[in-house]
Amino acid sequence: MSSQTDLYGYLWFKEYHNEAALTWIEASLRVLFAASLMTMFSLESSNPMAVYTTLSSAQVSAYLSPFNLGELIELRGISGGIENTNYFVTTQVKGQPPQAFVLTLFEDLDYEEMPYFIGLTEHLVAHNVTVPAPLRNETGTALSLLAGKPTLLFPRFAGDHLARSEIGKNECAIMGQEFASLHVAGQGFATQRQSHRGPLWWNELGPRAAQCIEGEDATMLMMAIGQYDAMQSQQPNLPTGVIHGDLFHDNALFNEGKLSATIDLYNASNDYLLFDVAITVNDWCISADGSIAPHLYNAFLDAYANIRAFTPLEQQYWNAMLIAAAMRFWLSRLETFHSLDNHQREEGVTVLKEPDVFRDILRHRMQKFHQLP
Repeated sequence: MSSQTDLYGYLWFKEYHNEAALTWIEASLRVLFAASLMTMFSLESSNPMAVYTTLSSAQVSAYLSPFNLGELIELRGISGGIENTNYFVTTQVKGQPPQAFVLTLFEDLDYEEMPYFIGLTEHLVAHNVTVPAPLRNETGTALSLLAGKPTLLFPRFAGDHLARSEIGKNECAIMGQEFASLHVAGQGFATQRQSHRGPLWWNELGPRAAQCIEGEDATMLMMAIGQYDAMQSQQPNLPTGVIHGDLFHDNALFNEGKLSATIDLYNASNDYLLFDVAITVNDWCISADGSIAPHLYNAFLDAYANIRAFTPLEQQYWNAMLIAAAMRFWLSRLETFHSLDNHQREEGVTVLKEPDVFRDILRHRMQKFHQLP
């Protein structure tokens, strides 16, 4: 076990009481033993697959017909996605300006899961949160099947994703405020959903993913999983509610220095709000090496806390959540990179995201404790 892992074990013991530390050690031993058992089985590592479903103009025109949006004049696949198929769609009614939309086919979610997301986005829009809600056709229906996949049509918002070099204190403050507003508004949404990439998923996937990475990295991954399980066993009374679950900087659109939309809510679920904050901080508030950038970190969290103040217990568990959030996204990238999921997807234009980015973020979070400002 590395010195950084020893240090983390000591800090965990110091931060929490002895019983929790012993629970963590026991959980870590269990998951590490599970990982060692997996070495008896070989895992195939194939070239990463794309995630896009190819559509023809005729298919999309037929889908659009009940929306009465005119003629399809452009259909263009959007690169960069991992989980869903997205197309830019432009239509035109004769004599009127063109209209722009985003067509999304859901590759991983079942048809029966979709009403949660439709209801959530409509609820958030009604509470002045800048998220896109799907259009409804002439029969009042938003959800249908296209190429056998659950499909929704959204208005296309002005603006674009920020490059990482464009993220400054102002952008982080804007996002911190909007993110807290989303959490507050979500408290009034009654329907609940458990994450499809929560503890059950990472405890199943973790030992398999550990076989695809080097020894010390595998130990760090399994230790992070065990640490979260130990924390969860204490059943901390942390605030819960609707979380976005994936608010990276490429899931926000800015136009002329202002936020125009927060998009891609299809990892939304009910969970610890603090976990969601940690996910977002681990992307928006970092330096090139994955360490925390203090000026971005303080701007984001100060703006967030002005809308929803953190509780004393959230202060206590903050660093554990930063670690868990880094682990969760390292694991999901390992799953896709090493083709550990069971999805059969067509060749397309997807961009695989490098798993080592979140390995490095996790390493930084395990080496250094951070506090909420």
